[in-house]
Formats: sequence, C-alpha cells, structure tokens
Amino acid sequence: MDNKQNTKPSLTEEGYKRLSEKIERIQGKIQQNREDMKRTAKHGDLSENAGYMAAKESYEGNLINMNKLRDVLSEARVIDKEDINNDRVGFGNYVTVEKLEDGNEYTYQIVGKHEARMEKGEISIESPVAQGLLEKEEGDTAEIDTPAGKSKYKIIEISK
Repeated sequence: MDNKQNTKPSLTEEGYKRLSEKIERIQGKIQQNREDMKRTAKHGDLSENAGYMAAKESYEGNLINMNKLRDVLSEARVIDKEDINNDRVGFGNYVTVEKLEDGNEYTYQIVGKHEARMEKGEISIESPVAQGLLEKEEGDTAEIDTPAGKSKYKIIEISK
C-alpha cells in the first residue's frame, strides 16, 4: 500500500526552473558562508566569535533550505503545459473569476504549493480558493470558505 505516488508534489515547468535557480543562488550563499567562517575563524575563540557564529548559523540555515528544495525537485512530477486541459479548472490552469460580492475580476494560476506566489497570482492547489475552483467549468459559480469568510466566484475563463 504505497501512497508515495499520490503524495508527490506537482510543479509547473516554470516552477521547476525557478526552484532550480533558487538552489543555485543558495549554493552561492553557502560558498560565501564557508568563506566567512574561514576568515572569521582566525579571530580567536570560536565560542565567543560573533562573526563566525553568524556565518555558521547562516550556513546551516542555507544548507537546510537547499536540501529541502532538492528533495522537492527530486520527488516532483513536472506537469507539461501540453498535458493541461482547459475544459475544467485543474493544476496549471489560469482561471479568471469574478468575485460576485464586489464585481472585481481576478486571474489565478493553480500551481504546486512549493511554487505558489500570491503576489504573482499563483495560488497553491491546496489553498481554499483553488480547492473551491477545481473541476469547475466556465460559467460555473463556486462558493468558497476563505479566511475572510464565504465568497462566491463566477468562472469567466479557463486557459493554460
């Protein structure tokens, strides 16, 4: 009874690329931390060396973050844009909705939790809004419980 297949994180191609680039940036920070630790280690007792302790703490944090991201990328299923269907809201889709309470329109892309960036309109497939929109078709209305209360959204357009 291996549920591992069902729990693999999904990523868009863009999300996979962005996380790979983030790992490269973190690797650069780790190299800088190593250089800082080597340089500051020359200043006496390491237990009382604030510069060394700060570099070591930063090094350890960056190493943990890098390893977590590597784990995500090694386990992830990358969803090809060509495999995304536009008939119903699903992973990878862009969905334009009208919030019926105020008439405002919003466009979201449904992405994996590790790549979501709300400020860019990318919402996690695990978020309440995405969960409420999944499997809906253009013209459907979804009533969604959000942290701010219940909201109704009409699906205007689904694209990839």
